[in-house]
Amino acid sequence: GLLASNVALAKNGARRGRRMAMRRVALASASALARRLGPSSGRWFSSMSVGQPSPSTHPHLMGVGELTPGFSAREYAERRGHLAEKLPPRSVALLAAASPAHLPNTIIPYPAYRQDADFAYLTGILQPGCVAMVIKGSDASDATFLLFVPPKSAREETWNGARVCVNAATTYFGADEAFDLGPGTTREILKRLADAENVFADGELLRRDQNRFVAAALGTAGVAGGVAAIRPLRPLVHALRWRKSRAEMDAMRASVEADIQGFHAAMRVSAPGVIERDAAAEHERAVKRLGADRVAYPSVVGSGKGALIIHYAAMDALMRQGDVLLMDAGCERSGYVSDITRTWPVVGTFTNAQADVYDAVLDCNRKCVAAARVGTSLSDLHALSVRLLTASMRDLGVKLEVEKYAKYYPHSVGHWLGMDTHDTPSVSTSTPLAPGCAFTVEPGLYFPADDDAVPKGLRGVGVRIEDNLAVDPETGEVEVLSANLPVGRGEQDALLGKLRG
Repeated sequence: GLLASNVALAKNGARRGRRMAMRRVALASASALARRLGPSSGRWFSSMSVGQPSPSTHPHLMGVGELTPGFSAREYAERRGHLAEKLPPRSVALLAAASPAHLPNTIIPYPAYRQDADFAYLTGILQPGCVAMVIKGSDASDATFLLFVPPKSAREETWNGARVCVNAATTYFGADEAFDLGPGTTREILKRLADAENVFADGELLRRDQNRFVAAALGTAGVAGGVAAIRPLRPLVHALRWRKSRAEMDAMRASVEADIQGFHAAMRVSAPGVIERDAAAEHERAVKRLGADRVAYPSVVGSGKGALIIHYAAMDALMRQGDVLLMDAGCERSGYVSDITRTWPVVGTFTNAQADVYDAVLDCNRKCVAAARVGTSLSDLHALSVRLLTASMRDLGVKLEVEKYAKYYPHSVGHWLGMDTHDTPSVSTSTPLAPGCAFTVEPGLYFPADDDAVPKGLRGVGVRIEDNLAVDPETGEVEVLSANLPVGRGEQDALLGKLRG
């Protein structure tokens, strides 16, 4: 069959050399990549596991030609090509998969292993224990992709399931060469470092290198004077991840839509006498039924005084009549996350004082969203939010000292959004918005229950309104991805009435 043919082809030295040369050229050429990979990539493993879902094993999750759900093998190759373009000539980039986390004092892994976002972005591999290399020669057309994968282990497969093998690394994941991780790894890496003038890697690489194979190669090369000091890789990859493709935007939009349905589920059950964690559980159940792999971060569901705590984790209080409920929750679907916050009355409508605080935050949210456009930065939006909320607090009667707004508004107005909740942190918030970027807008006010500088009616009220936005990668228009979850008081009251019956 086709698998056997490819194995035979790999053993033929002359043909294999030609195939590697073609891959080097294709790595830097999107049109060549499209012709080489085409729609058939991902169909070659009908009888063999690649260690994660593939079109043949999970056709209910993936389409033909997809390497991971929603993303083609061509897109991953193009990403590596873009990285090669950013690397200086004669460079090597090294990165490692995330280490699996275990429950304390056990060998039991936490469920739903999560890959390092940079590694997933460049390789599509969603499994632990792998190391990747992107090697650039004199220019981007002379670039190769290597993978080092865990050696096959019957014991490991018994405990944790099948993993990617050397054959799958080349034929399915598109590596030019692949090797089992082992004592020979150091030798193979040293071969590639021999002509390198630049090495790019991050601290995580060595921390995840449990067997020290990579460290030994880097150490030996350094001692021999063969390479310069290691340079950080993350800023280069973050710059690529910050500007998303059409497929990435579609994935983010699907994640946000699932999150909205999760909010509907939580709103439906919110009522006096309900414990906060029940609303979080309904949200999680809903998003997973809609294809989410996990929640994007620990959900925050805080009623009453719980709404005043930014990262409220207890979620063990009973909702009470007259309280507001603040919910900050997101999900991860196909590798991309959502992050929405809404605040609503546990029952009925807001009191007058609660409505005053809500309207102040809503006004800030709407004006910051309106100000978000190409050329404006998150820092600019934050400065605007500070001016707006400071003025609103004074209008509400808060005795606010100059530049002391952070007592009641302690966080930034937003952050980048993508594969991680606080995405691409090496991209400064002073960077102007550009086509393909995604971010949040989330102003809030939190008035402590015992603060004499705050009018009595406002004490103990916490409100945050968070939306997810993206700049279209082609048109440059700003889209509010979370617009289908209303924020206006009237629209939100109508939605709550409909959901609660």
